[in-house]
Amino acid sequence: MLRQRNPEDPRYKIDRTKKVFVYKNLHQDCWSIKQDGLVKVHATEINLYNCNFKINTKGRKRVLKEKKKNVHAGICGYIVHPEPEYACWDDCSDDSLDEITYNPYKNTSFVNKLNEPRWFSCLTRFKPHKVLIST
Repeated sequence: MLRQRNPEDPRYKIDRTKKVFVYKNLHQDCWSIKQDGLVKVHATEINLYNCNFKINTKGRKRVLKEKKKNVHAGICGYIVHPEPEYACWDDCSDDSLDEITYNPYKNTSFVNKLNEPRWFSCLTRFKPHKVLIST
């Protein structure tokens, strides 16, 4: 479910032809979706395709130094279109996907359950408390 921040303002409309940056919003317990430097939408679940995983190394170093969380990691990709005629990703069940996590104190990249680094995926599925990717 997507919650647009300000539906009347055209600046907050998502352009589906451009990539978005998704990160965990700890204050609102949801996913924040950023595009063109502006948080445009909050969501409890969202699917992206053609994704790459980004970690800002200076932001990570600041977390390690200050022991205080900041937004320095997330996933870039295109939002999967919600219309049924574009539902090619619906064939992927959650069981066929690999769960990934990121902990700046333990890893320099996103990792799967086997602690193998992950840098990209064809499909990324954001659930309320986990992230699943195609392998």
